[in-house]
Amino acid sequence: MAKAADQFRPADVTMWGIAALGIWAVAILGANLSGLIPPSVYGALHASRLEGSTINQLRTQVATLEAESARMQRENTQLLQRFSMNEEAAGAVTQRVGALEVSVPKILEQAQTEARSASAATDATTTGSITAGKTLTFETEGGTVAVQQRPLLPGSNEVRLKVVPLQAPMPLAIPDGSAPGIALGFPVRADTAEAQWQELLAQVGTMLVGLSPVLADQDGTDGKIIIAGPMVDRASAIELCARLDRAGVPCEPTSYAGQPVPLLN
Repeated sequence: MAKAADQFRPADVTMWGIAALGIWAVAILGANLSGLIPPSVYGALHASRLEGSTINQLRTQVATLEAESARMQRENTQLLQRFSMNEEAAGAVTQRVGALEVSVPKILEQAQTEARSASAATDATTTGSITAGKTLTFETEGGTVAVQQRPLLPGSNEVRLKVVPLQAPMPLAIPDGSAPGIALGFPVRADTAEAQWQELLAQVGTMLVGLSPVLADQDGTDGKIIIAGPMVDRASAIELCARLDRAGVPCEPTSYAGQPVPLLN
């Protein structure tokens, strides 16, 4: 068996050290030289792959342009067809207008001719030709008949109506208590009764439609009470009072009698 000193000789170590130093030198030199190489060299090395990609892009763009051109061609054809139809419609309108320009004067001339012929053929003995103050005489068996046109009223050619104003205004009807009514609210002064009635209309106006207010004396006070009516019957007055009480307006059935309240509206 060989000794350890015989397996590793100094010459072997020297050889492998020189080889390692050479490899390190090549690596360092390659790293430094890669930074000194211009980019055009790398572009030349990869030219075939880049050119292939550019050609594919150009083909895609050309196909897109062809499709767009075909679409524009179709739209152009449709527009040309529409223009042709519009020109045909305009030509038809022009022809119709020209026909009207020719036919309308002829129609008017014919109508005027017929009107002149009709007026010339009118019988002078008909009642349509009788004028005011003119007497027409007709020969009949045993004598003659005279027809004279006169106004309906002597001395006037038309009937006129004359409006005669009343000498005094019509008196207001004063309720006599024969019909039922409803007493509303609390006693008020006569000069504030109208304002109180307007306030009631604003509050429950729909329930008081068709009723007129009057002022009646209230026992035990100097004020007046507003009574609305007339009602159809006492049952209707009781029912309406119940609805007004629910709305917050004091109400009591009574007789419809009193003095009318002058209203603004």
